[in-house]
Amino acid sequence: MKVALKAKFTFTPQTQDQLTEAMKQDFANGPQYMWAKIPEPFEQDGQQFSYVVAPFKLTDEGIFEQKGAGVLCQTEAEAKESFENLRNRTKKHLISAQWAGGGIVGWASGFRRFVTEIVIFCKNLPDGNKKWVVVERETDQDTLETKTLQRKEASSEGEAKFWSNKWVEETNKKKADYFNAVNKSVTPPPPPRCIPLTKSDLQDLGNAKMLALQKQWPHCFEIFERQKNNPGLKFSDQQMEDAYLLDLVRNGGESSLKAADGGKVRADKQLISSLHKACCNYSKRGKSKIIDTAIYLLAFKWELGWCYLSDEQLAEKLGEILETKFTAGQVKQYRSRTLGLVGKHLPGPAPNSP
Repeated sequence: MKVALKAKFTFTPQTQDQLTEAMKQDFANGPQYMWAKIPEPFEQDGQQFSYVVAPFKLTDEGIFEQKGAGVLCQTEAEAKESFENLRNRTKKHLISAQWAGGGIVGWASGFRRFVTEIVIFCKNLPDGNKKWVVVERETDQDTLETKTLQRKEASSEGEAKFWSNKWVEETNKKKADYFNAVNKSVTPPPPPRCIPLTKSDLQDLGNAKMLALQKQWPHCFEIFERQKNNPGLKFSDQQMEDAYLLDLVRNGGESSLKAADGGKVRADKQLISSLHKACCNYSKRGKSKIIDTAIYLLAFKWELGWCYLSDEQLAEKLGEILETKFTAGQVKQYRSRTLGLVGKHLPGPAPNSP
């Protein structure tokens, strides 16, 4: 059993020798999550807990002082699970992201897991009557903290259910309105002699975007694919940073010789050699770099209206942007064979008007 901690803890190491230089360096960067066994079981809400997980800072006197919300656990397994979940919120994660018009590979952190629910409570009043309360609340799954979004008192269970159903309908409508607005704002309506994107087209487009990113970030996507095929496979932070740096140099990024957090690249001969090769490859890429950029533009501008252009028009667009001449045949190869995208511009002359 785990609950949100309502108190605060401080810990003093038994000996200062327990504080390694590495630990001191970590805590010098700010509070760090820790899990610890409580010397004597702590009682809260009628239950006893033997472990605590929370962010702690290390004071100048060598004392661990809690800074932030914590979790009480009854078993060591629960404490370790909470510790991993909370620590992952502050870690950097290598991710790929897509949106209408663009996509990128980079670092993200601060992930939080929330659950929103609507619940009905019944309270017995001193006069013997009952009071019903409807609450919409948001729960942080890692810290178990709850936040009340809205609250309504009712005189009967029927009235309470009415408000609960009403809130559910309002939430569903907001979601539908949001996604409808996004769909309308992303893909323009089809012009004459064009057909709209279908559900299957949008699924194929997601695959096309992924392929376009994969061509520009091959080392990162090797990690993504291996994790996808084997969810239990773990990569170290350094392995992921190395992959990101190699692709960044390969793409000619401005910060290609700096670590992702702005620090220095470690003095690793193998990494330095790989970075040098990636830099040399970038200088030699030339035509392949332009082709990869063209494929990227086709994938990520497709739903913004490029799906309605003929191959000739697409070749003209790419030529203007990349200052390189493209033919309709080249564009058809990138669009159809490489990305698997079906043009929505109807070929051939327009039918005669009656």
